[in-house]
Amino acid sequence: MPSTITKYKVFLASPSDLQDERASIDEVIKELNLTFGKPHDIYLELLKWETHSGPAVAINHPQEIITSDLGNDYDLFIGLIWKKFGTPTNVAESGTEEEFLNAYNRFLENPNSLQILFYFKSKPVSLSEINPEQLSKIQNFKSDIGKNKKILYWDYQDTQQLNKFLRIHIPQRVLELRKTDENKVPVEKSQEVLEAEILSEKYGLIDYQEMIEDNFRESRESLSRISDATGWIGEQLNKKTAELNAMTANGNQPGRKTLKIYFSRTAKVMDNYAVRIEPEIPIFYEHFEKGIDAMSNVINISRNDLKVEKEEIDETQESLTSLIDGISNSIEGMNDFLQSVKDLPSMSKELNKAKFNVETKLDNLLDNLTISFSIANELEKSLK
Repeated sequence: MPSTITKYKVFLASPSDLQDERASIDEVIKELNLTFGKPHDIYLELLKWETHSGPAVAINHPQEIITSDLGNDYDLFIGLIWKKFGTPTNVAESGTEEEFLNAYNRFLENPNSLQILFYFKSKPVSLSEINPEQLSKIQNFKSDIGKNKKILYWDYQDTQQLNKFLRIHIPQRVLELRKTDENKVPVEKSQEVLEAEILSEKYGLIDYQEMIEDNFRESRESLSRISDATGWIGEQLNKKTAELNAMTANGNQPGRKTLKIYFSRTAKVMDNYAVRIEPEIPIFYEHFEKGIDAMSNVINISRNDLKVEKEEIDETQESLTSLIDGISNSIEGMNDFLQSVKDLPSMSKELNKAKFNVETKLDNLLDNLTISFSIANELEKSLK
């Protein structure tokens, strides 16, 4: 008897300004077919115009060609929007909106037939890139699908964060569909699927658990070094404050030269701090990403592998919870420290330059911490 699988088709819709995301989702689907698909006898096929459509001529609008080529036979709709809404078609304000409406109307007809995942990129853009008309259409569309169509959409900062969300959300929704879908007919495994399964044997549960432990440890240690550096600069700035208070005691007024030397030394302390934390930011985030990816794979394996002990999953969750607590504390501490740096008076060119240097590094760190926190919390929800 031939080995069979159940195929689920994933439709990807977005305007043309999200090419990086569109390309990266190919790799997400390939990875999910290895870590999630094989244990569940599921195969995910990504439908997008780049791979499932081709040159042709339409009677009314080119969108007709894409709609016809990709069809209406898919199980999961993924929509992405950033700074561009797209070009109007005969039936909607853009091709992406038309594709979304096709999926939404199918859902209304049969809620068990498909699921919709919609993501808005929240990364800021420069003023020169802002098109007021496009922005207005995006805001109206976002408001409409959230308030009127009851779509629970997600925001993301960059391609990496989106991919991590998809690794978590796609398996959740596909498994929900499988519970209610009685019409899915298993198909024989293709050569492509068989080859992918061979590759999936590269790593197992123990390998992924070691990756989680090693990478989360590196992330925590990096946060600890950042915390130590922040404690150090706090002590140094307290000393500098005491030094300034001593100079101005009893109504004394230090000369301009003395003050300039004082603020120059203060600026060097702050630059020192910036130098200490700068290399730690990529160390923290890169190891965090690797640990999260490994944990996503553990979750996908455990969903269908009865041999995976509950204690092993509990251990994985404890590691994640510990990291989340550390990130949360770091965000709170860094926000407080950033505000104290911003509150420093603008007393000299050297001090202003050092303030800007530290603020830039702290803003970068907080961006990475915030993104990490949202991804980790989303993954923790999938464990419960």
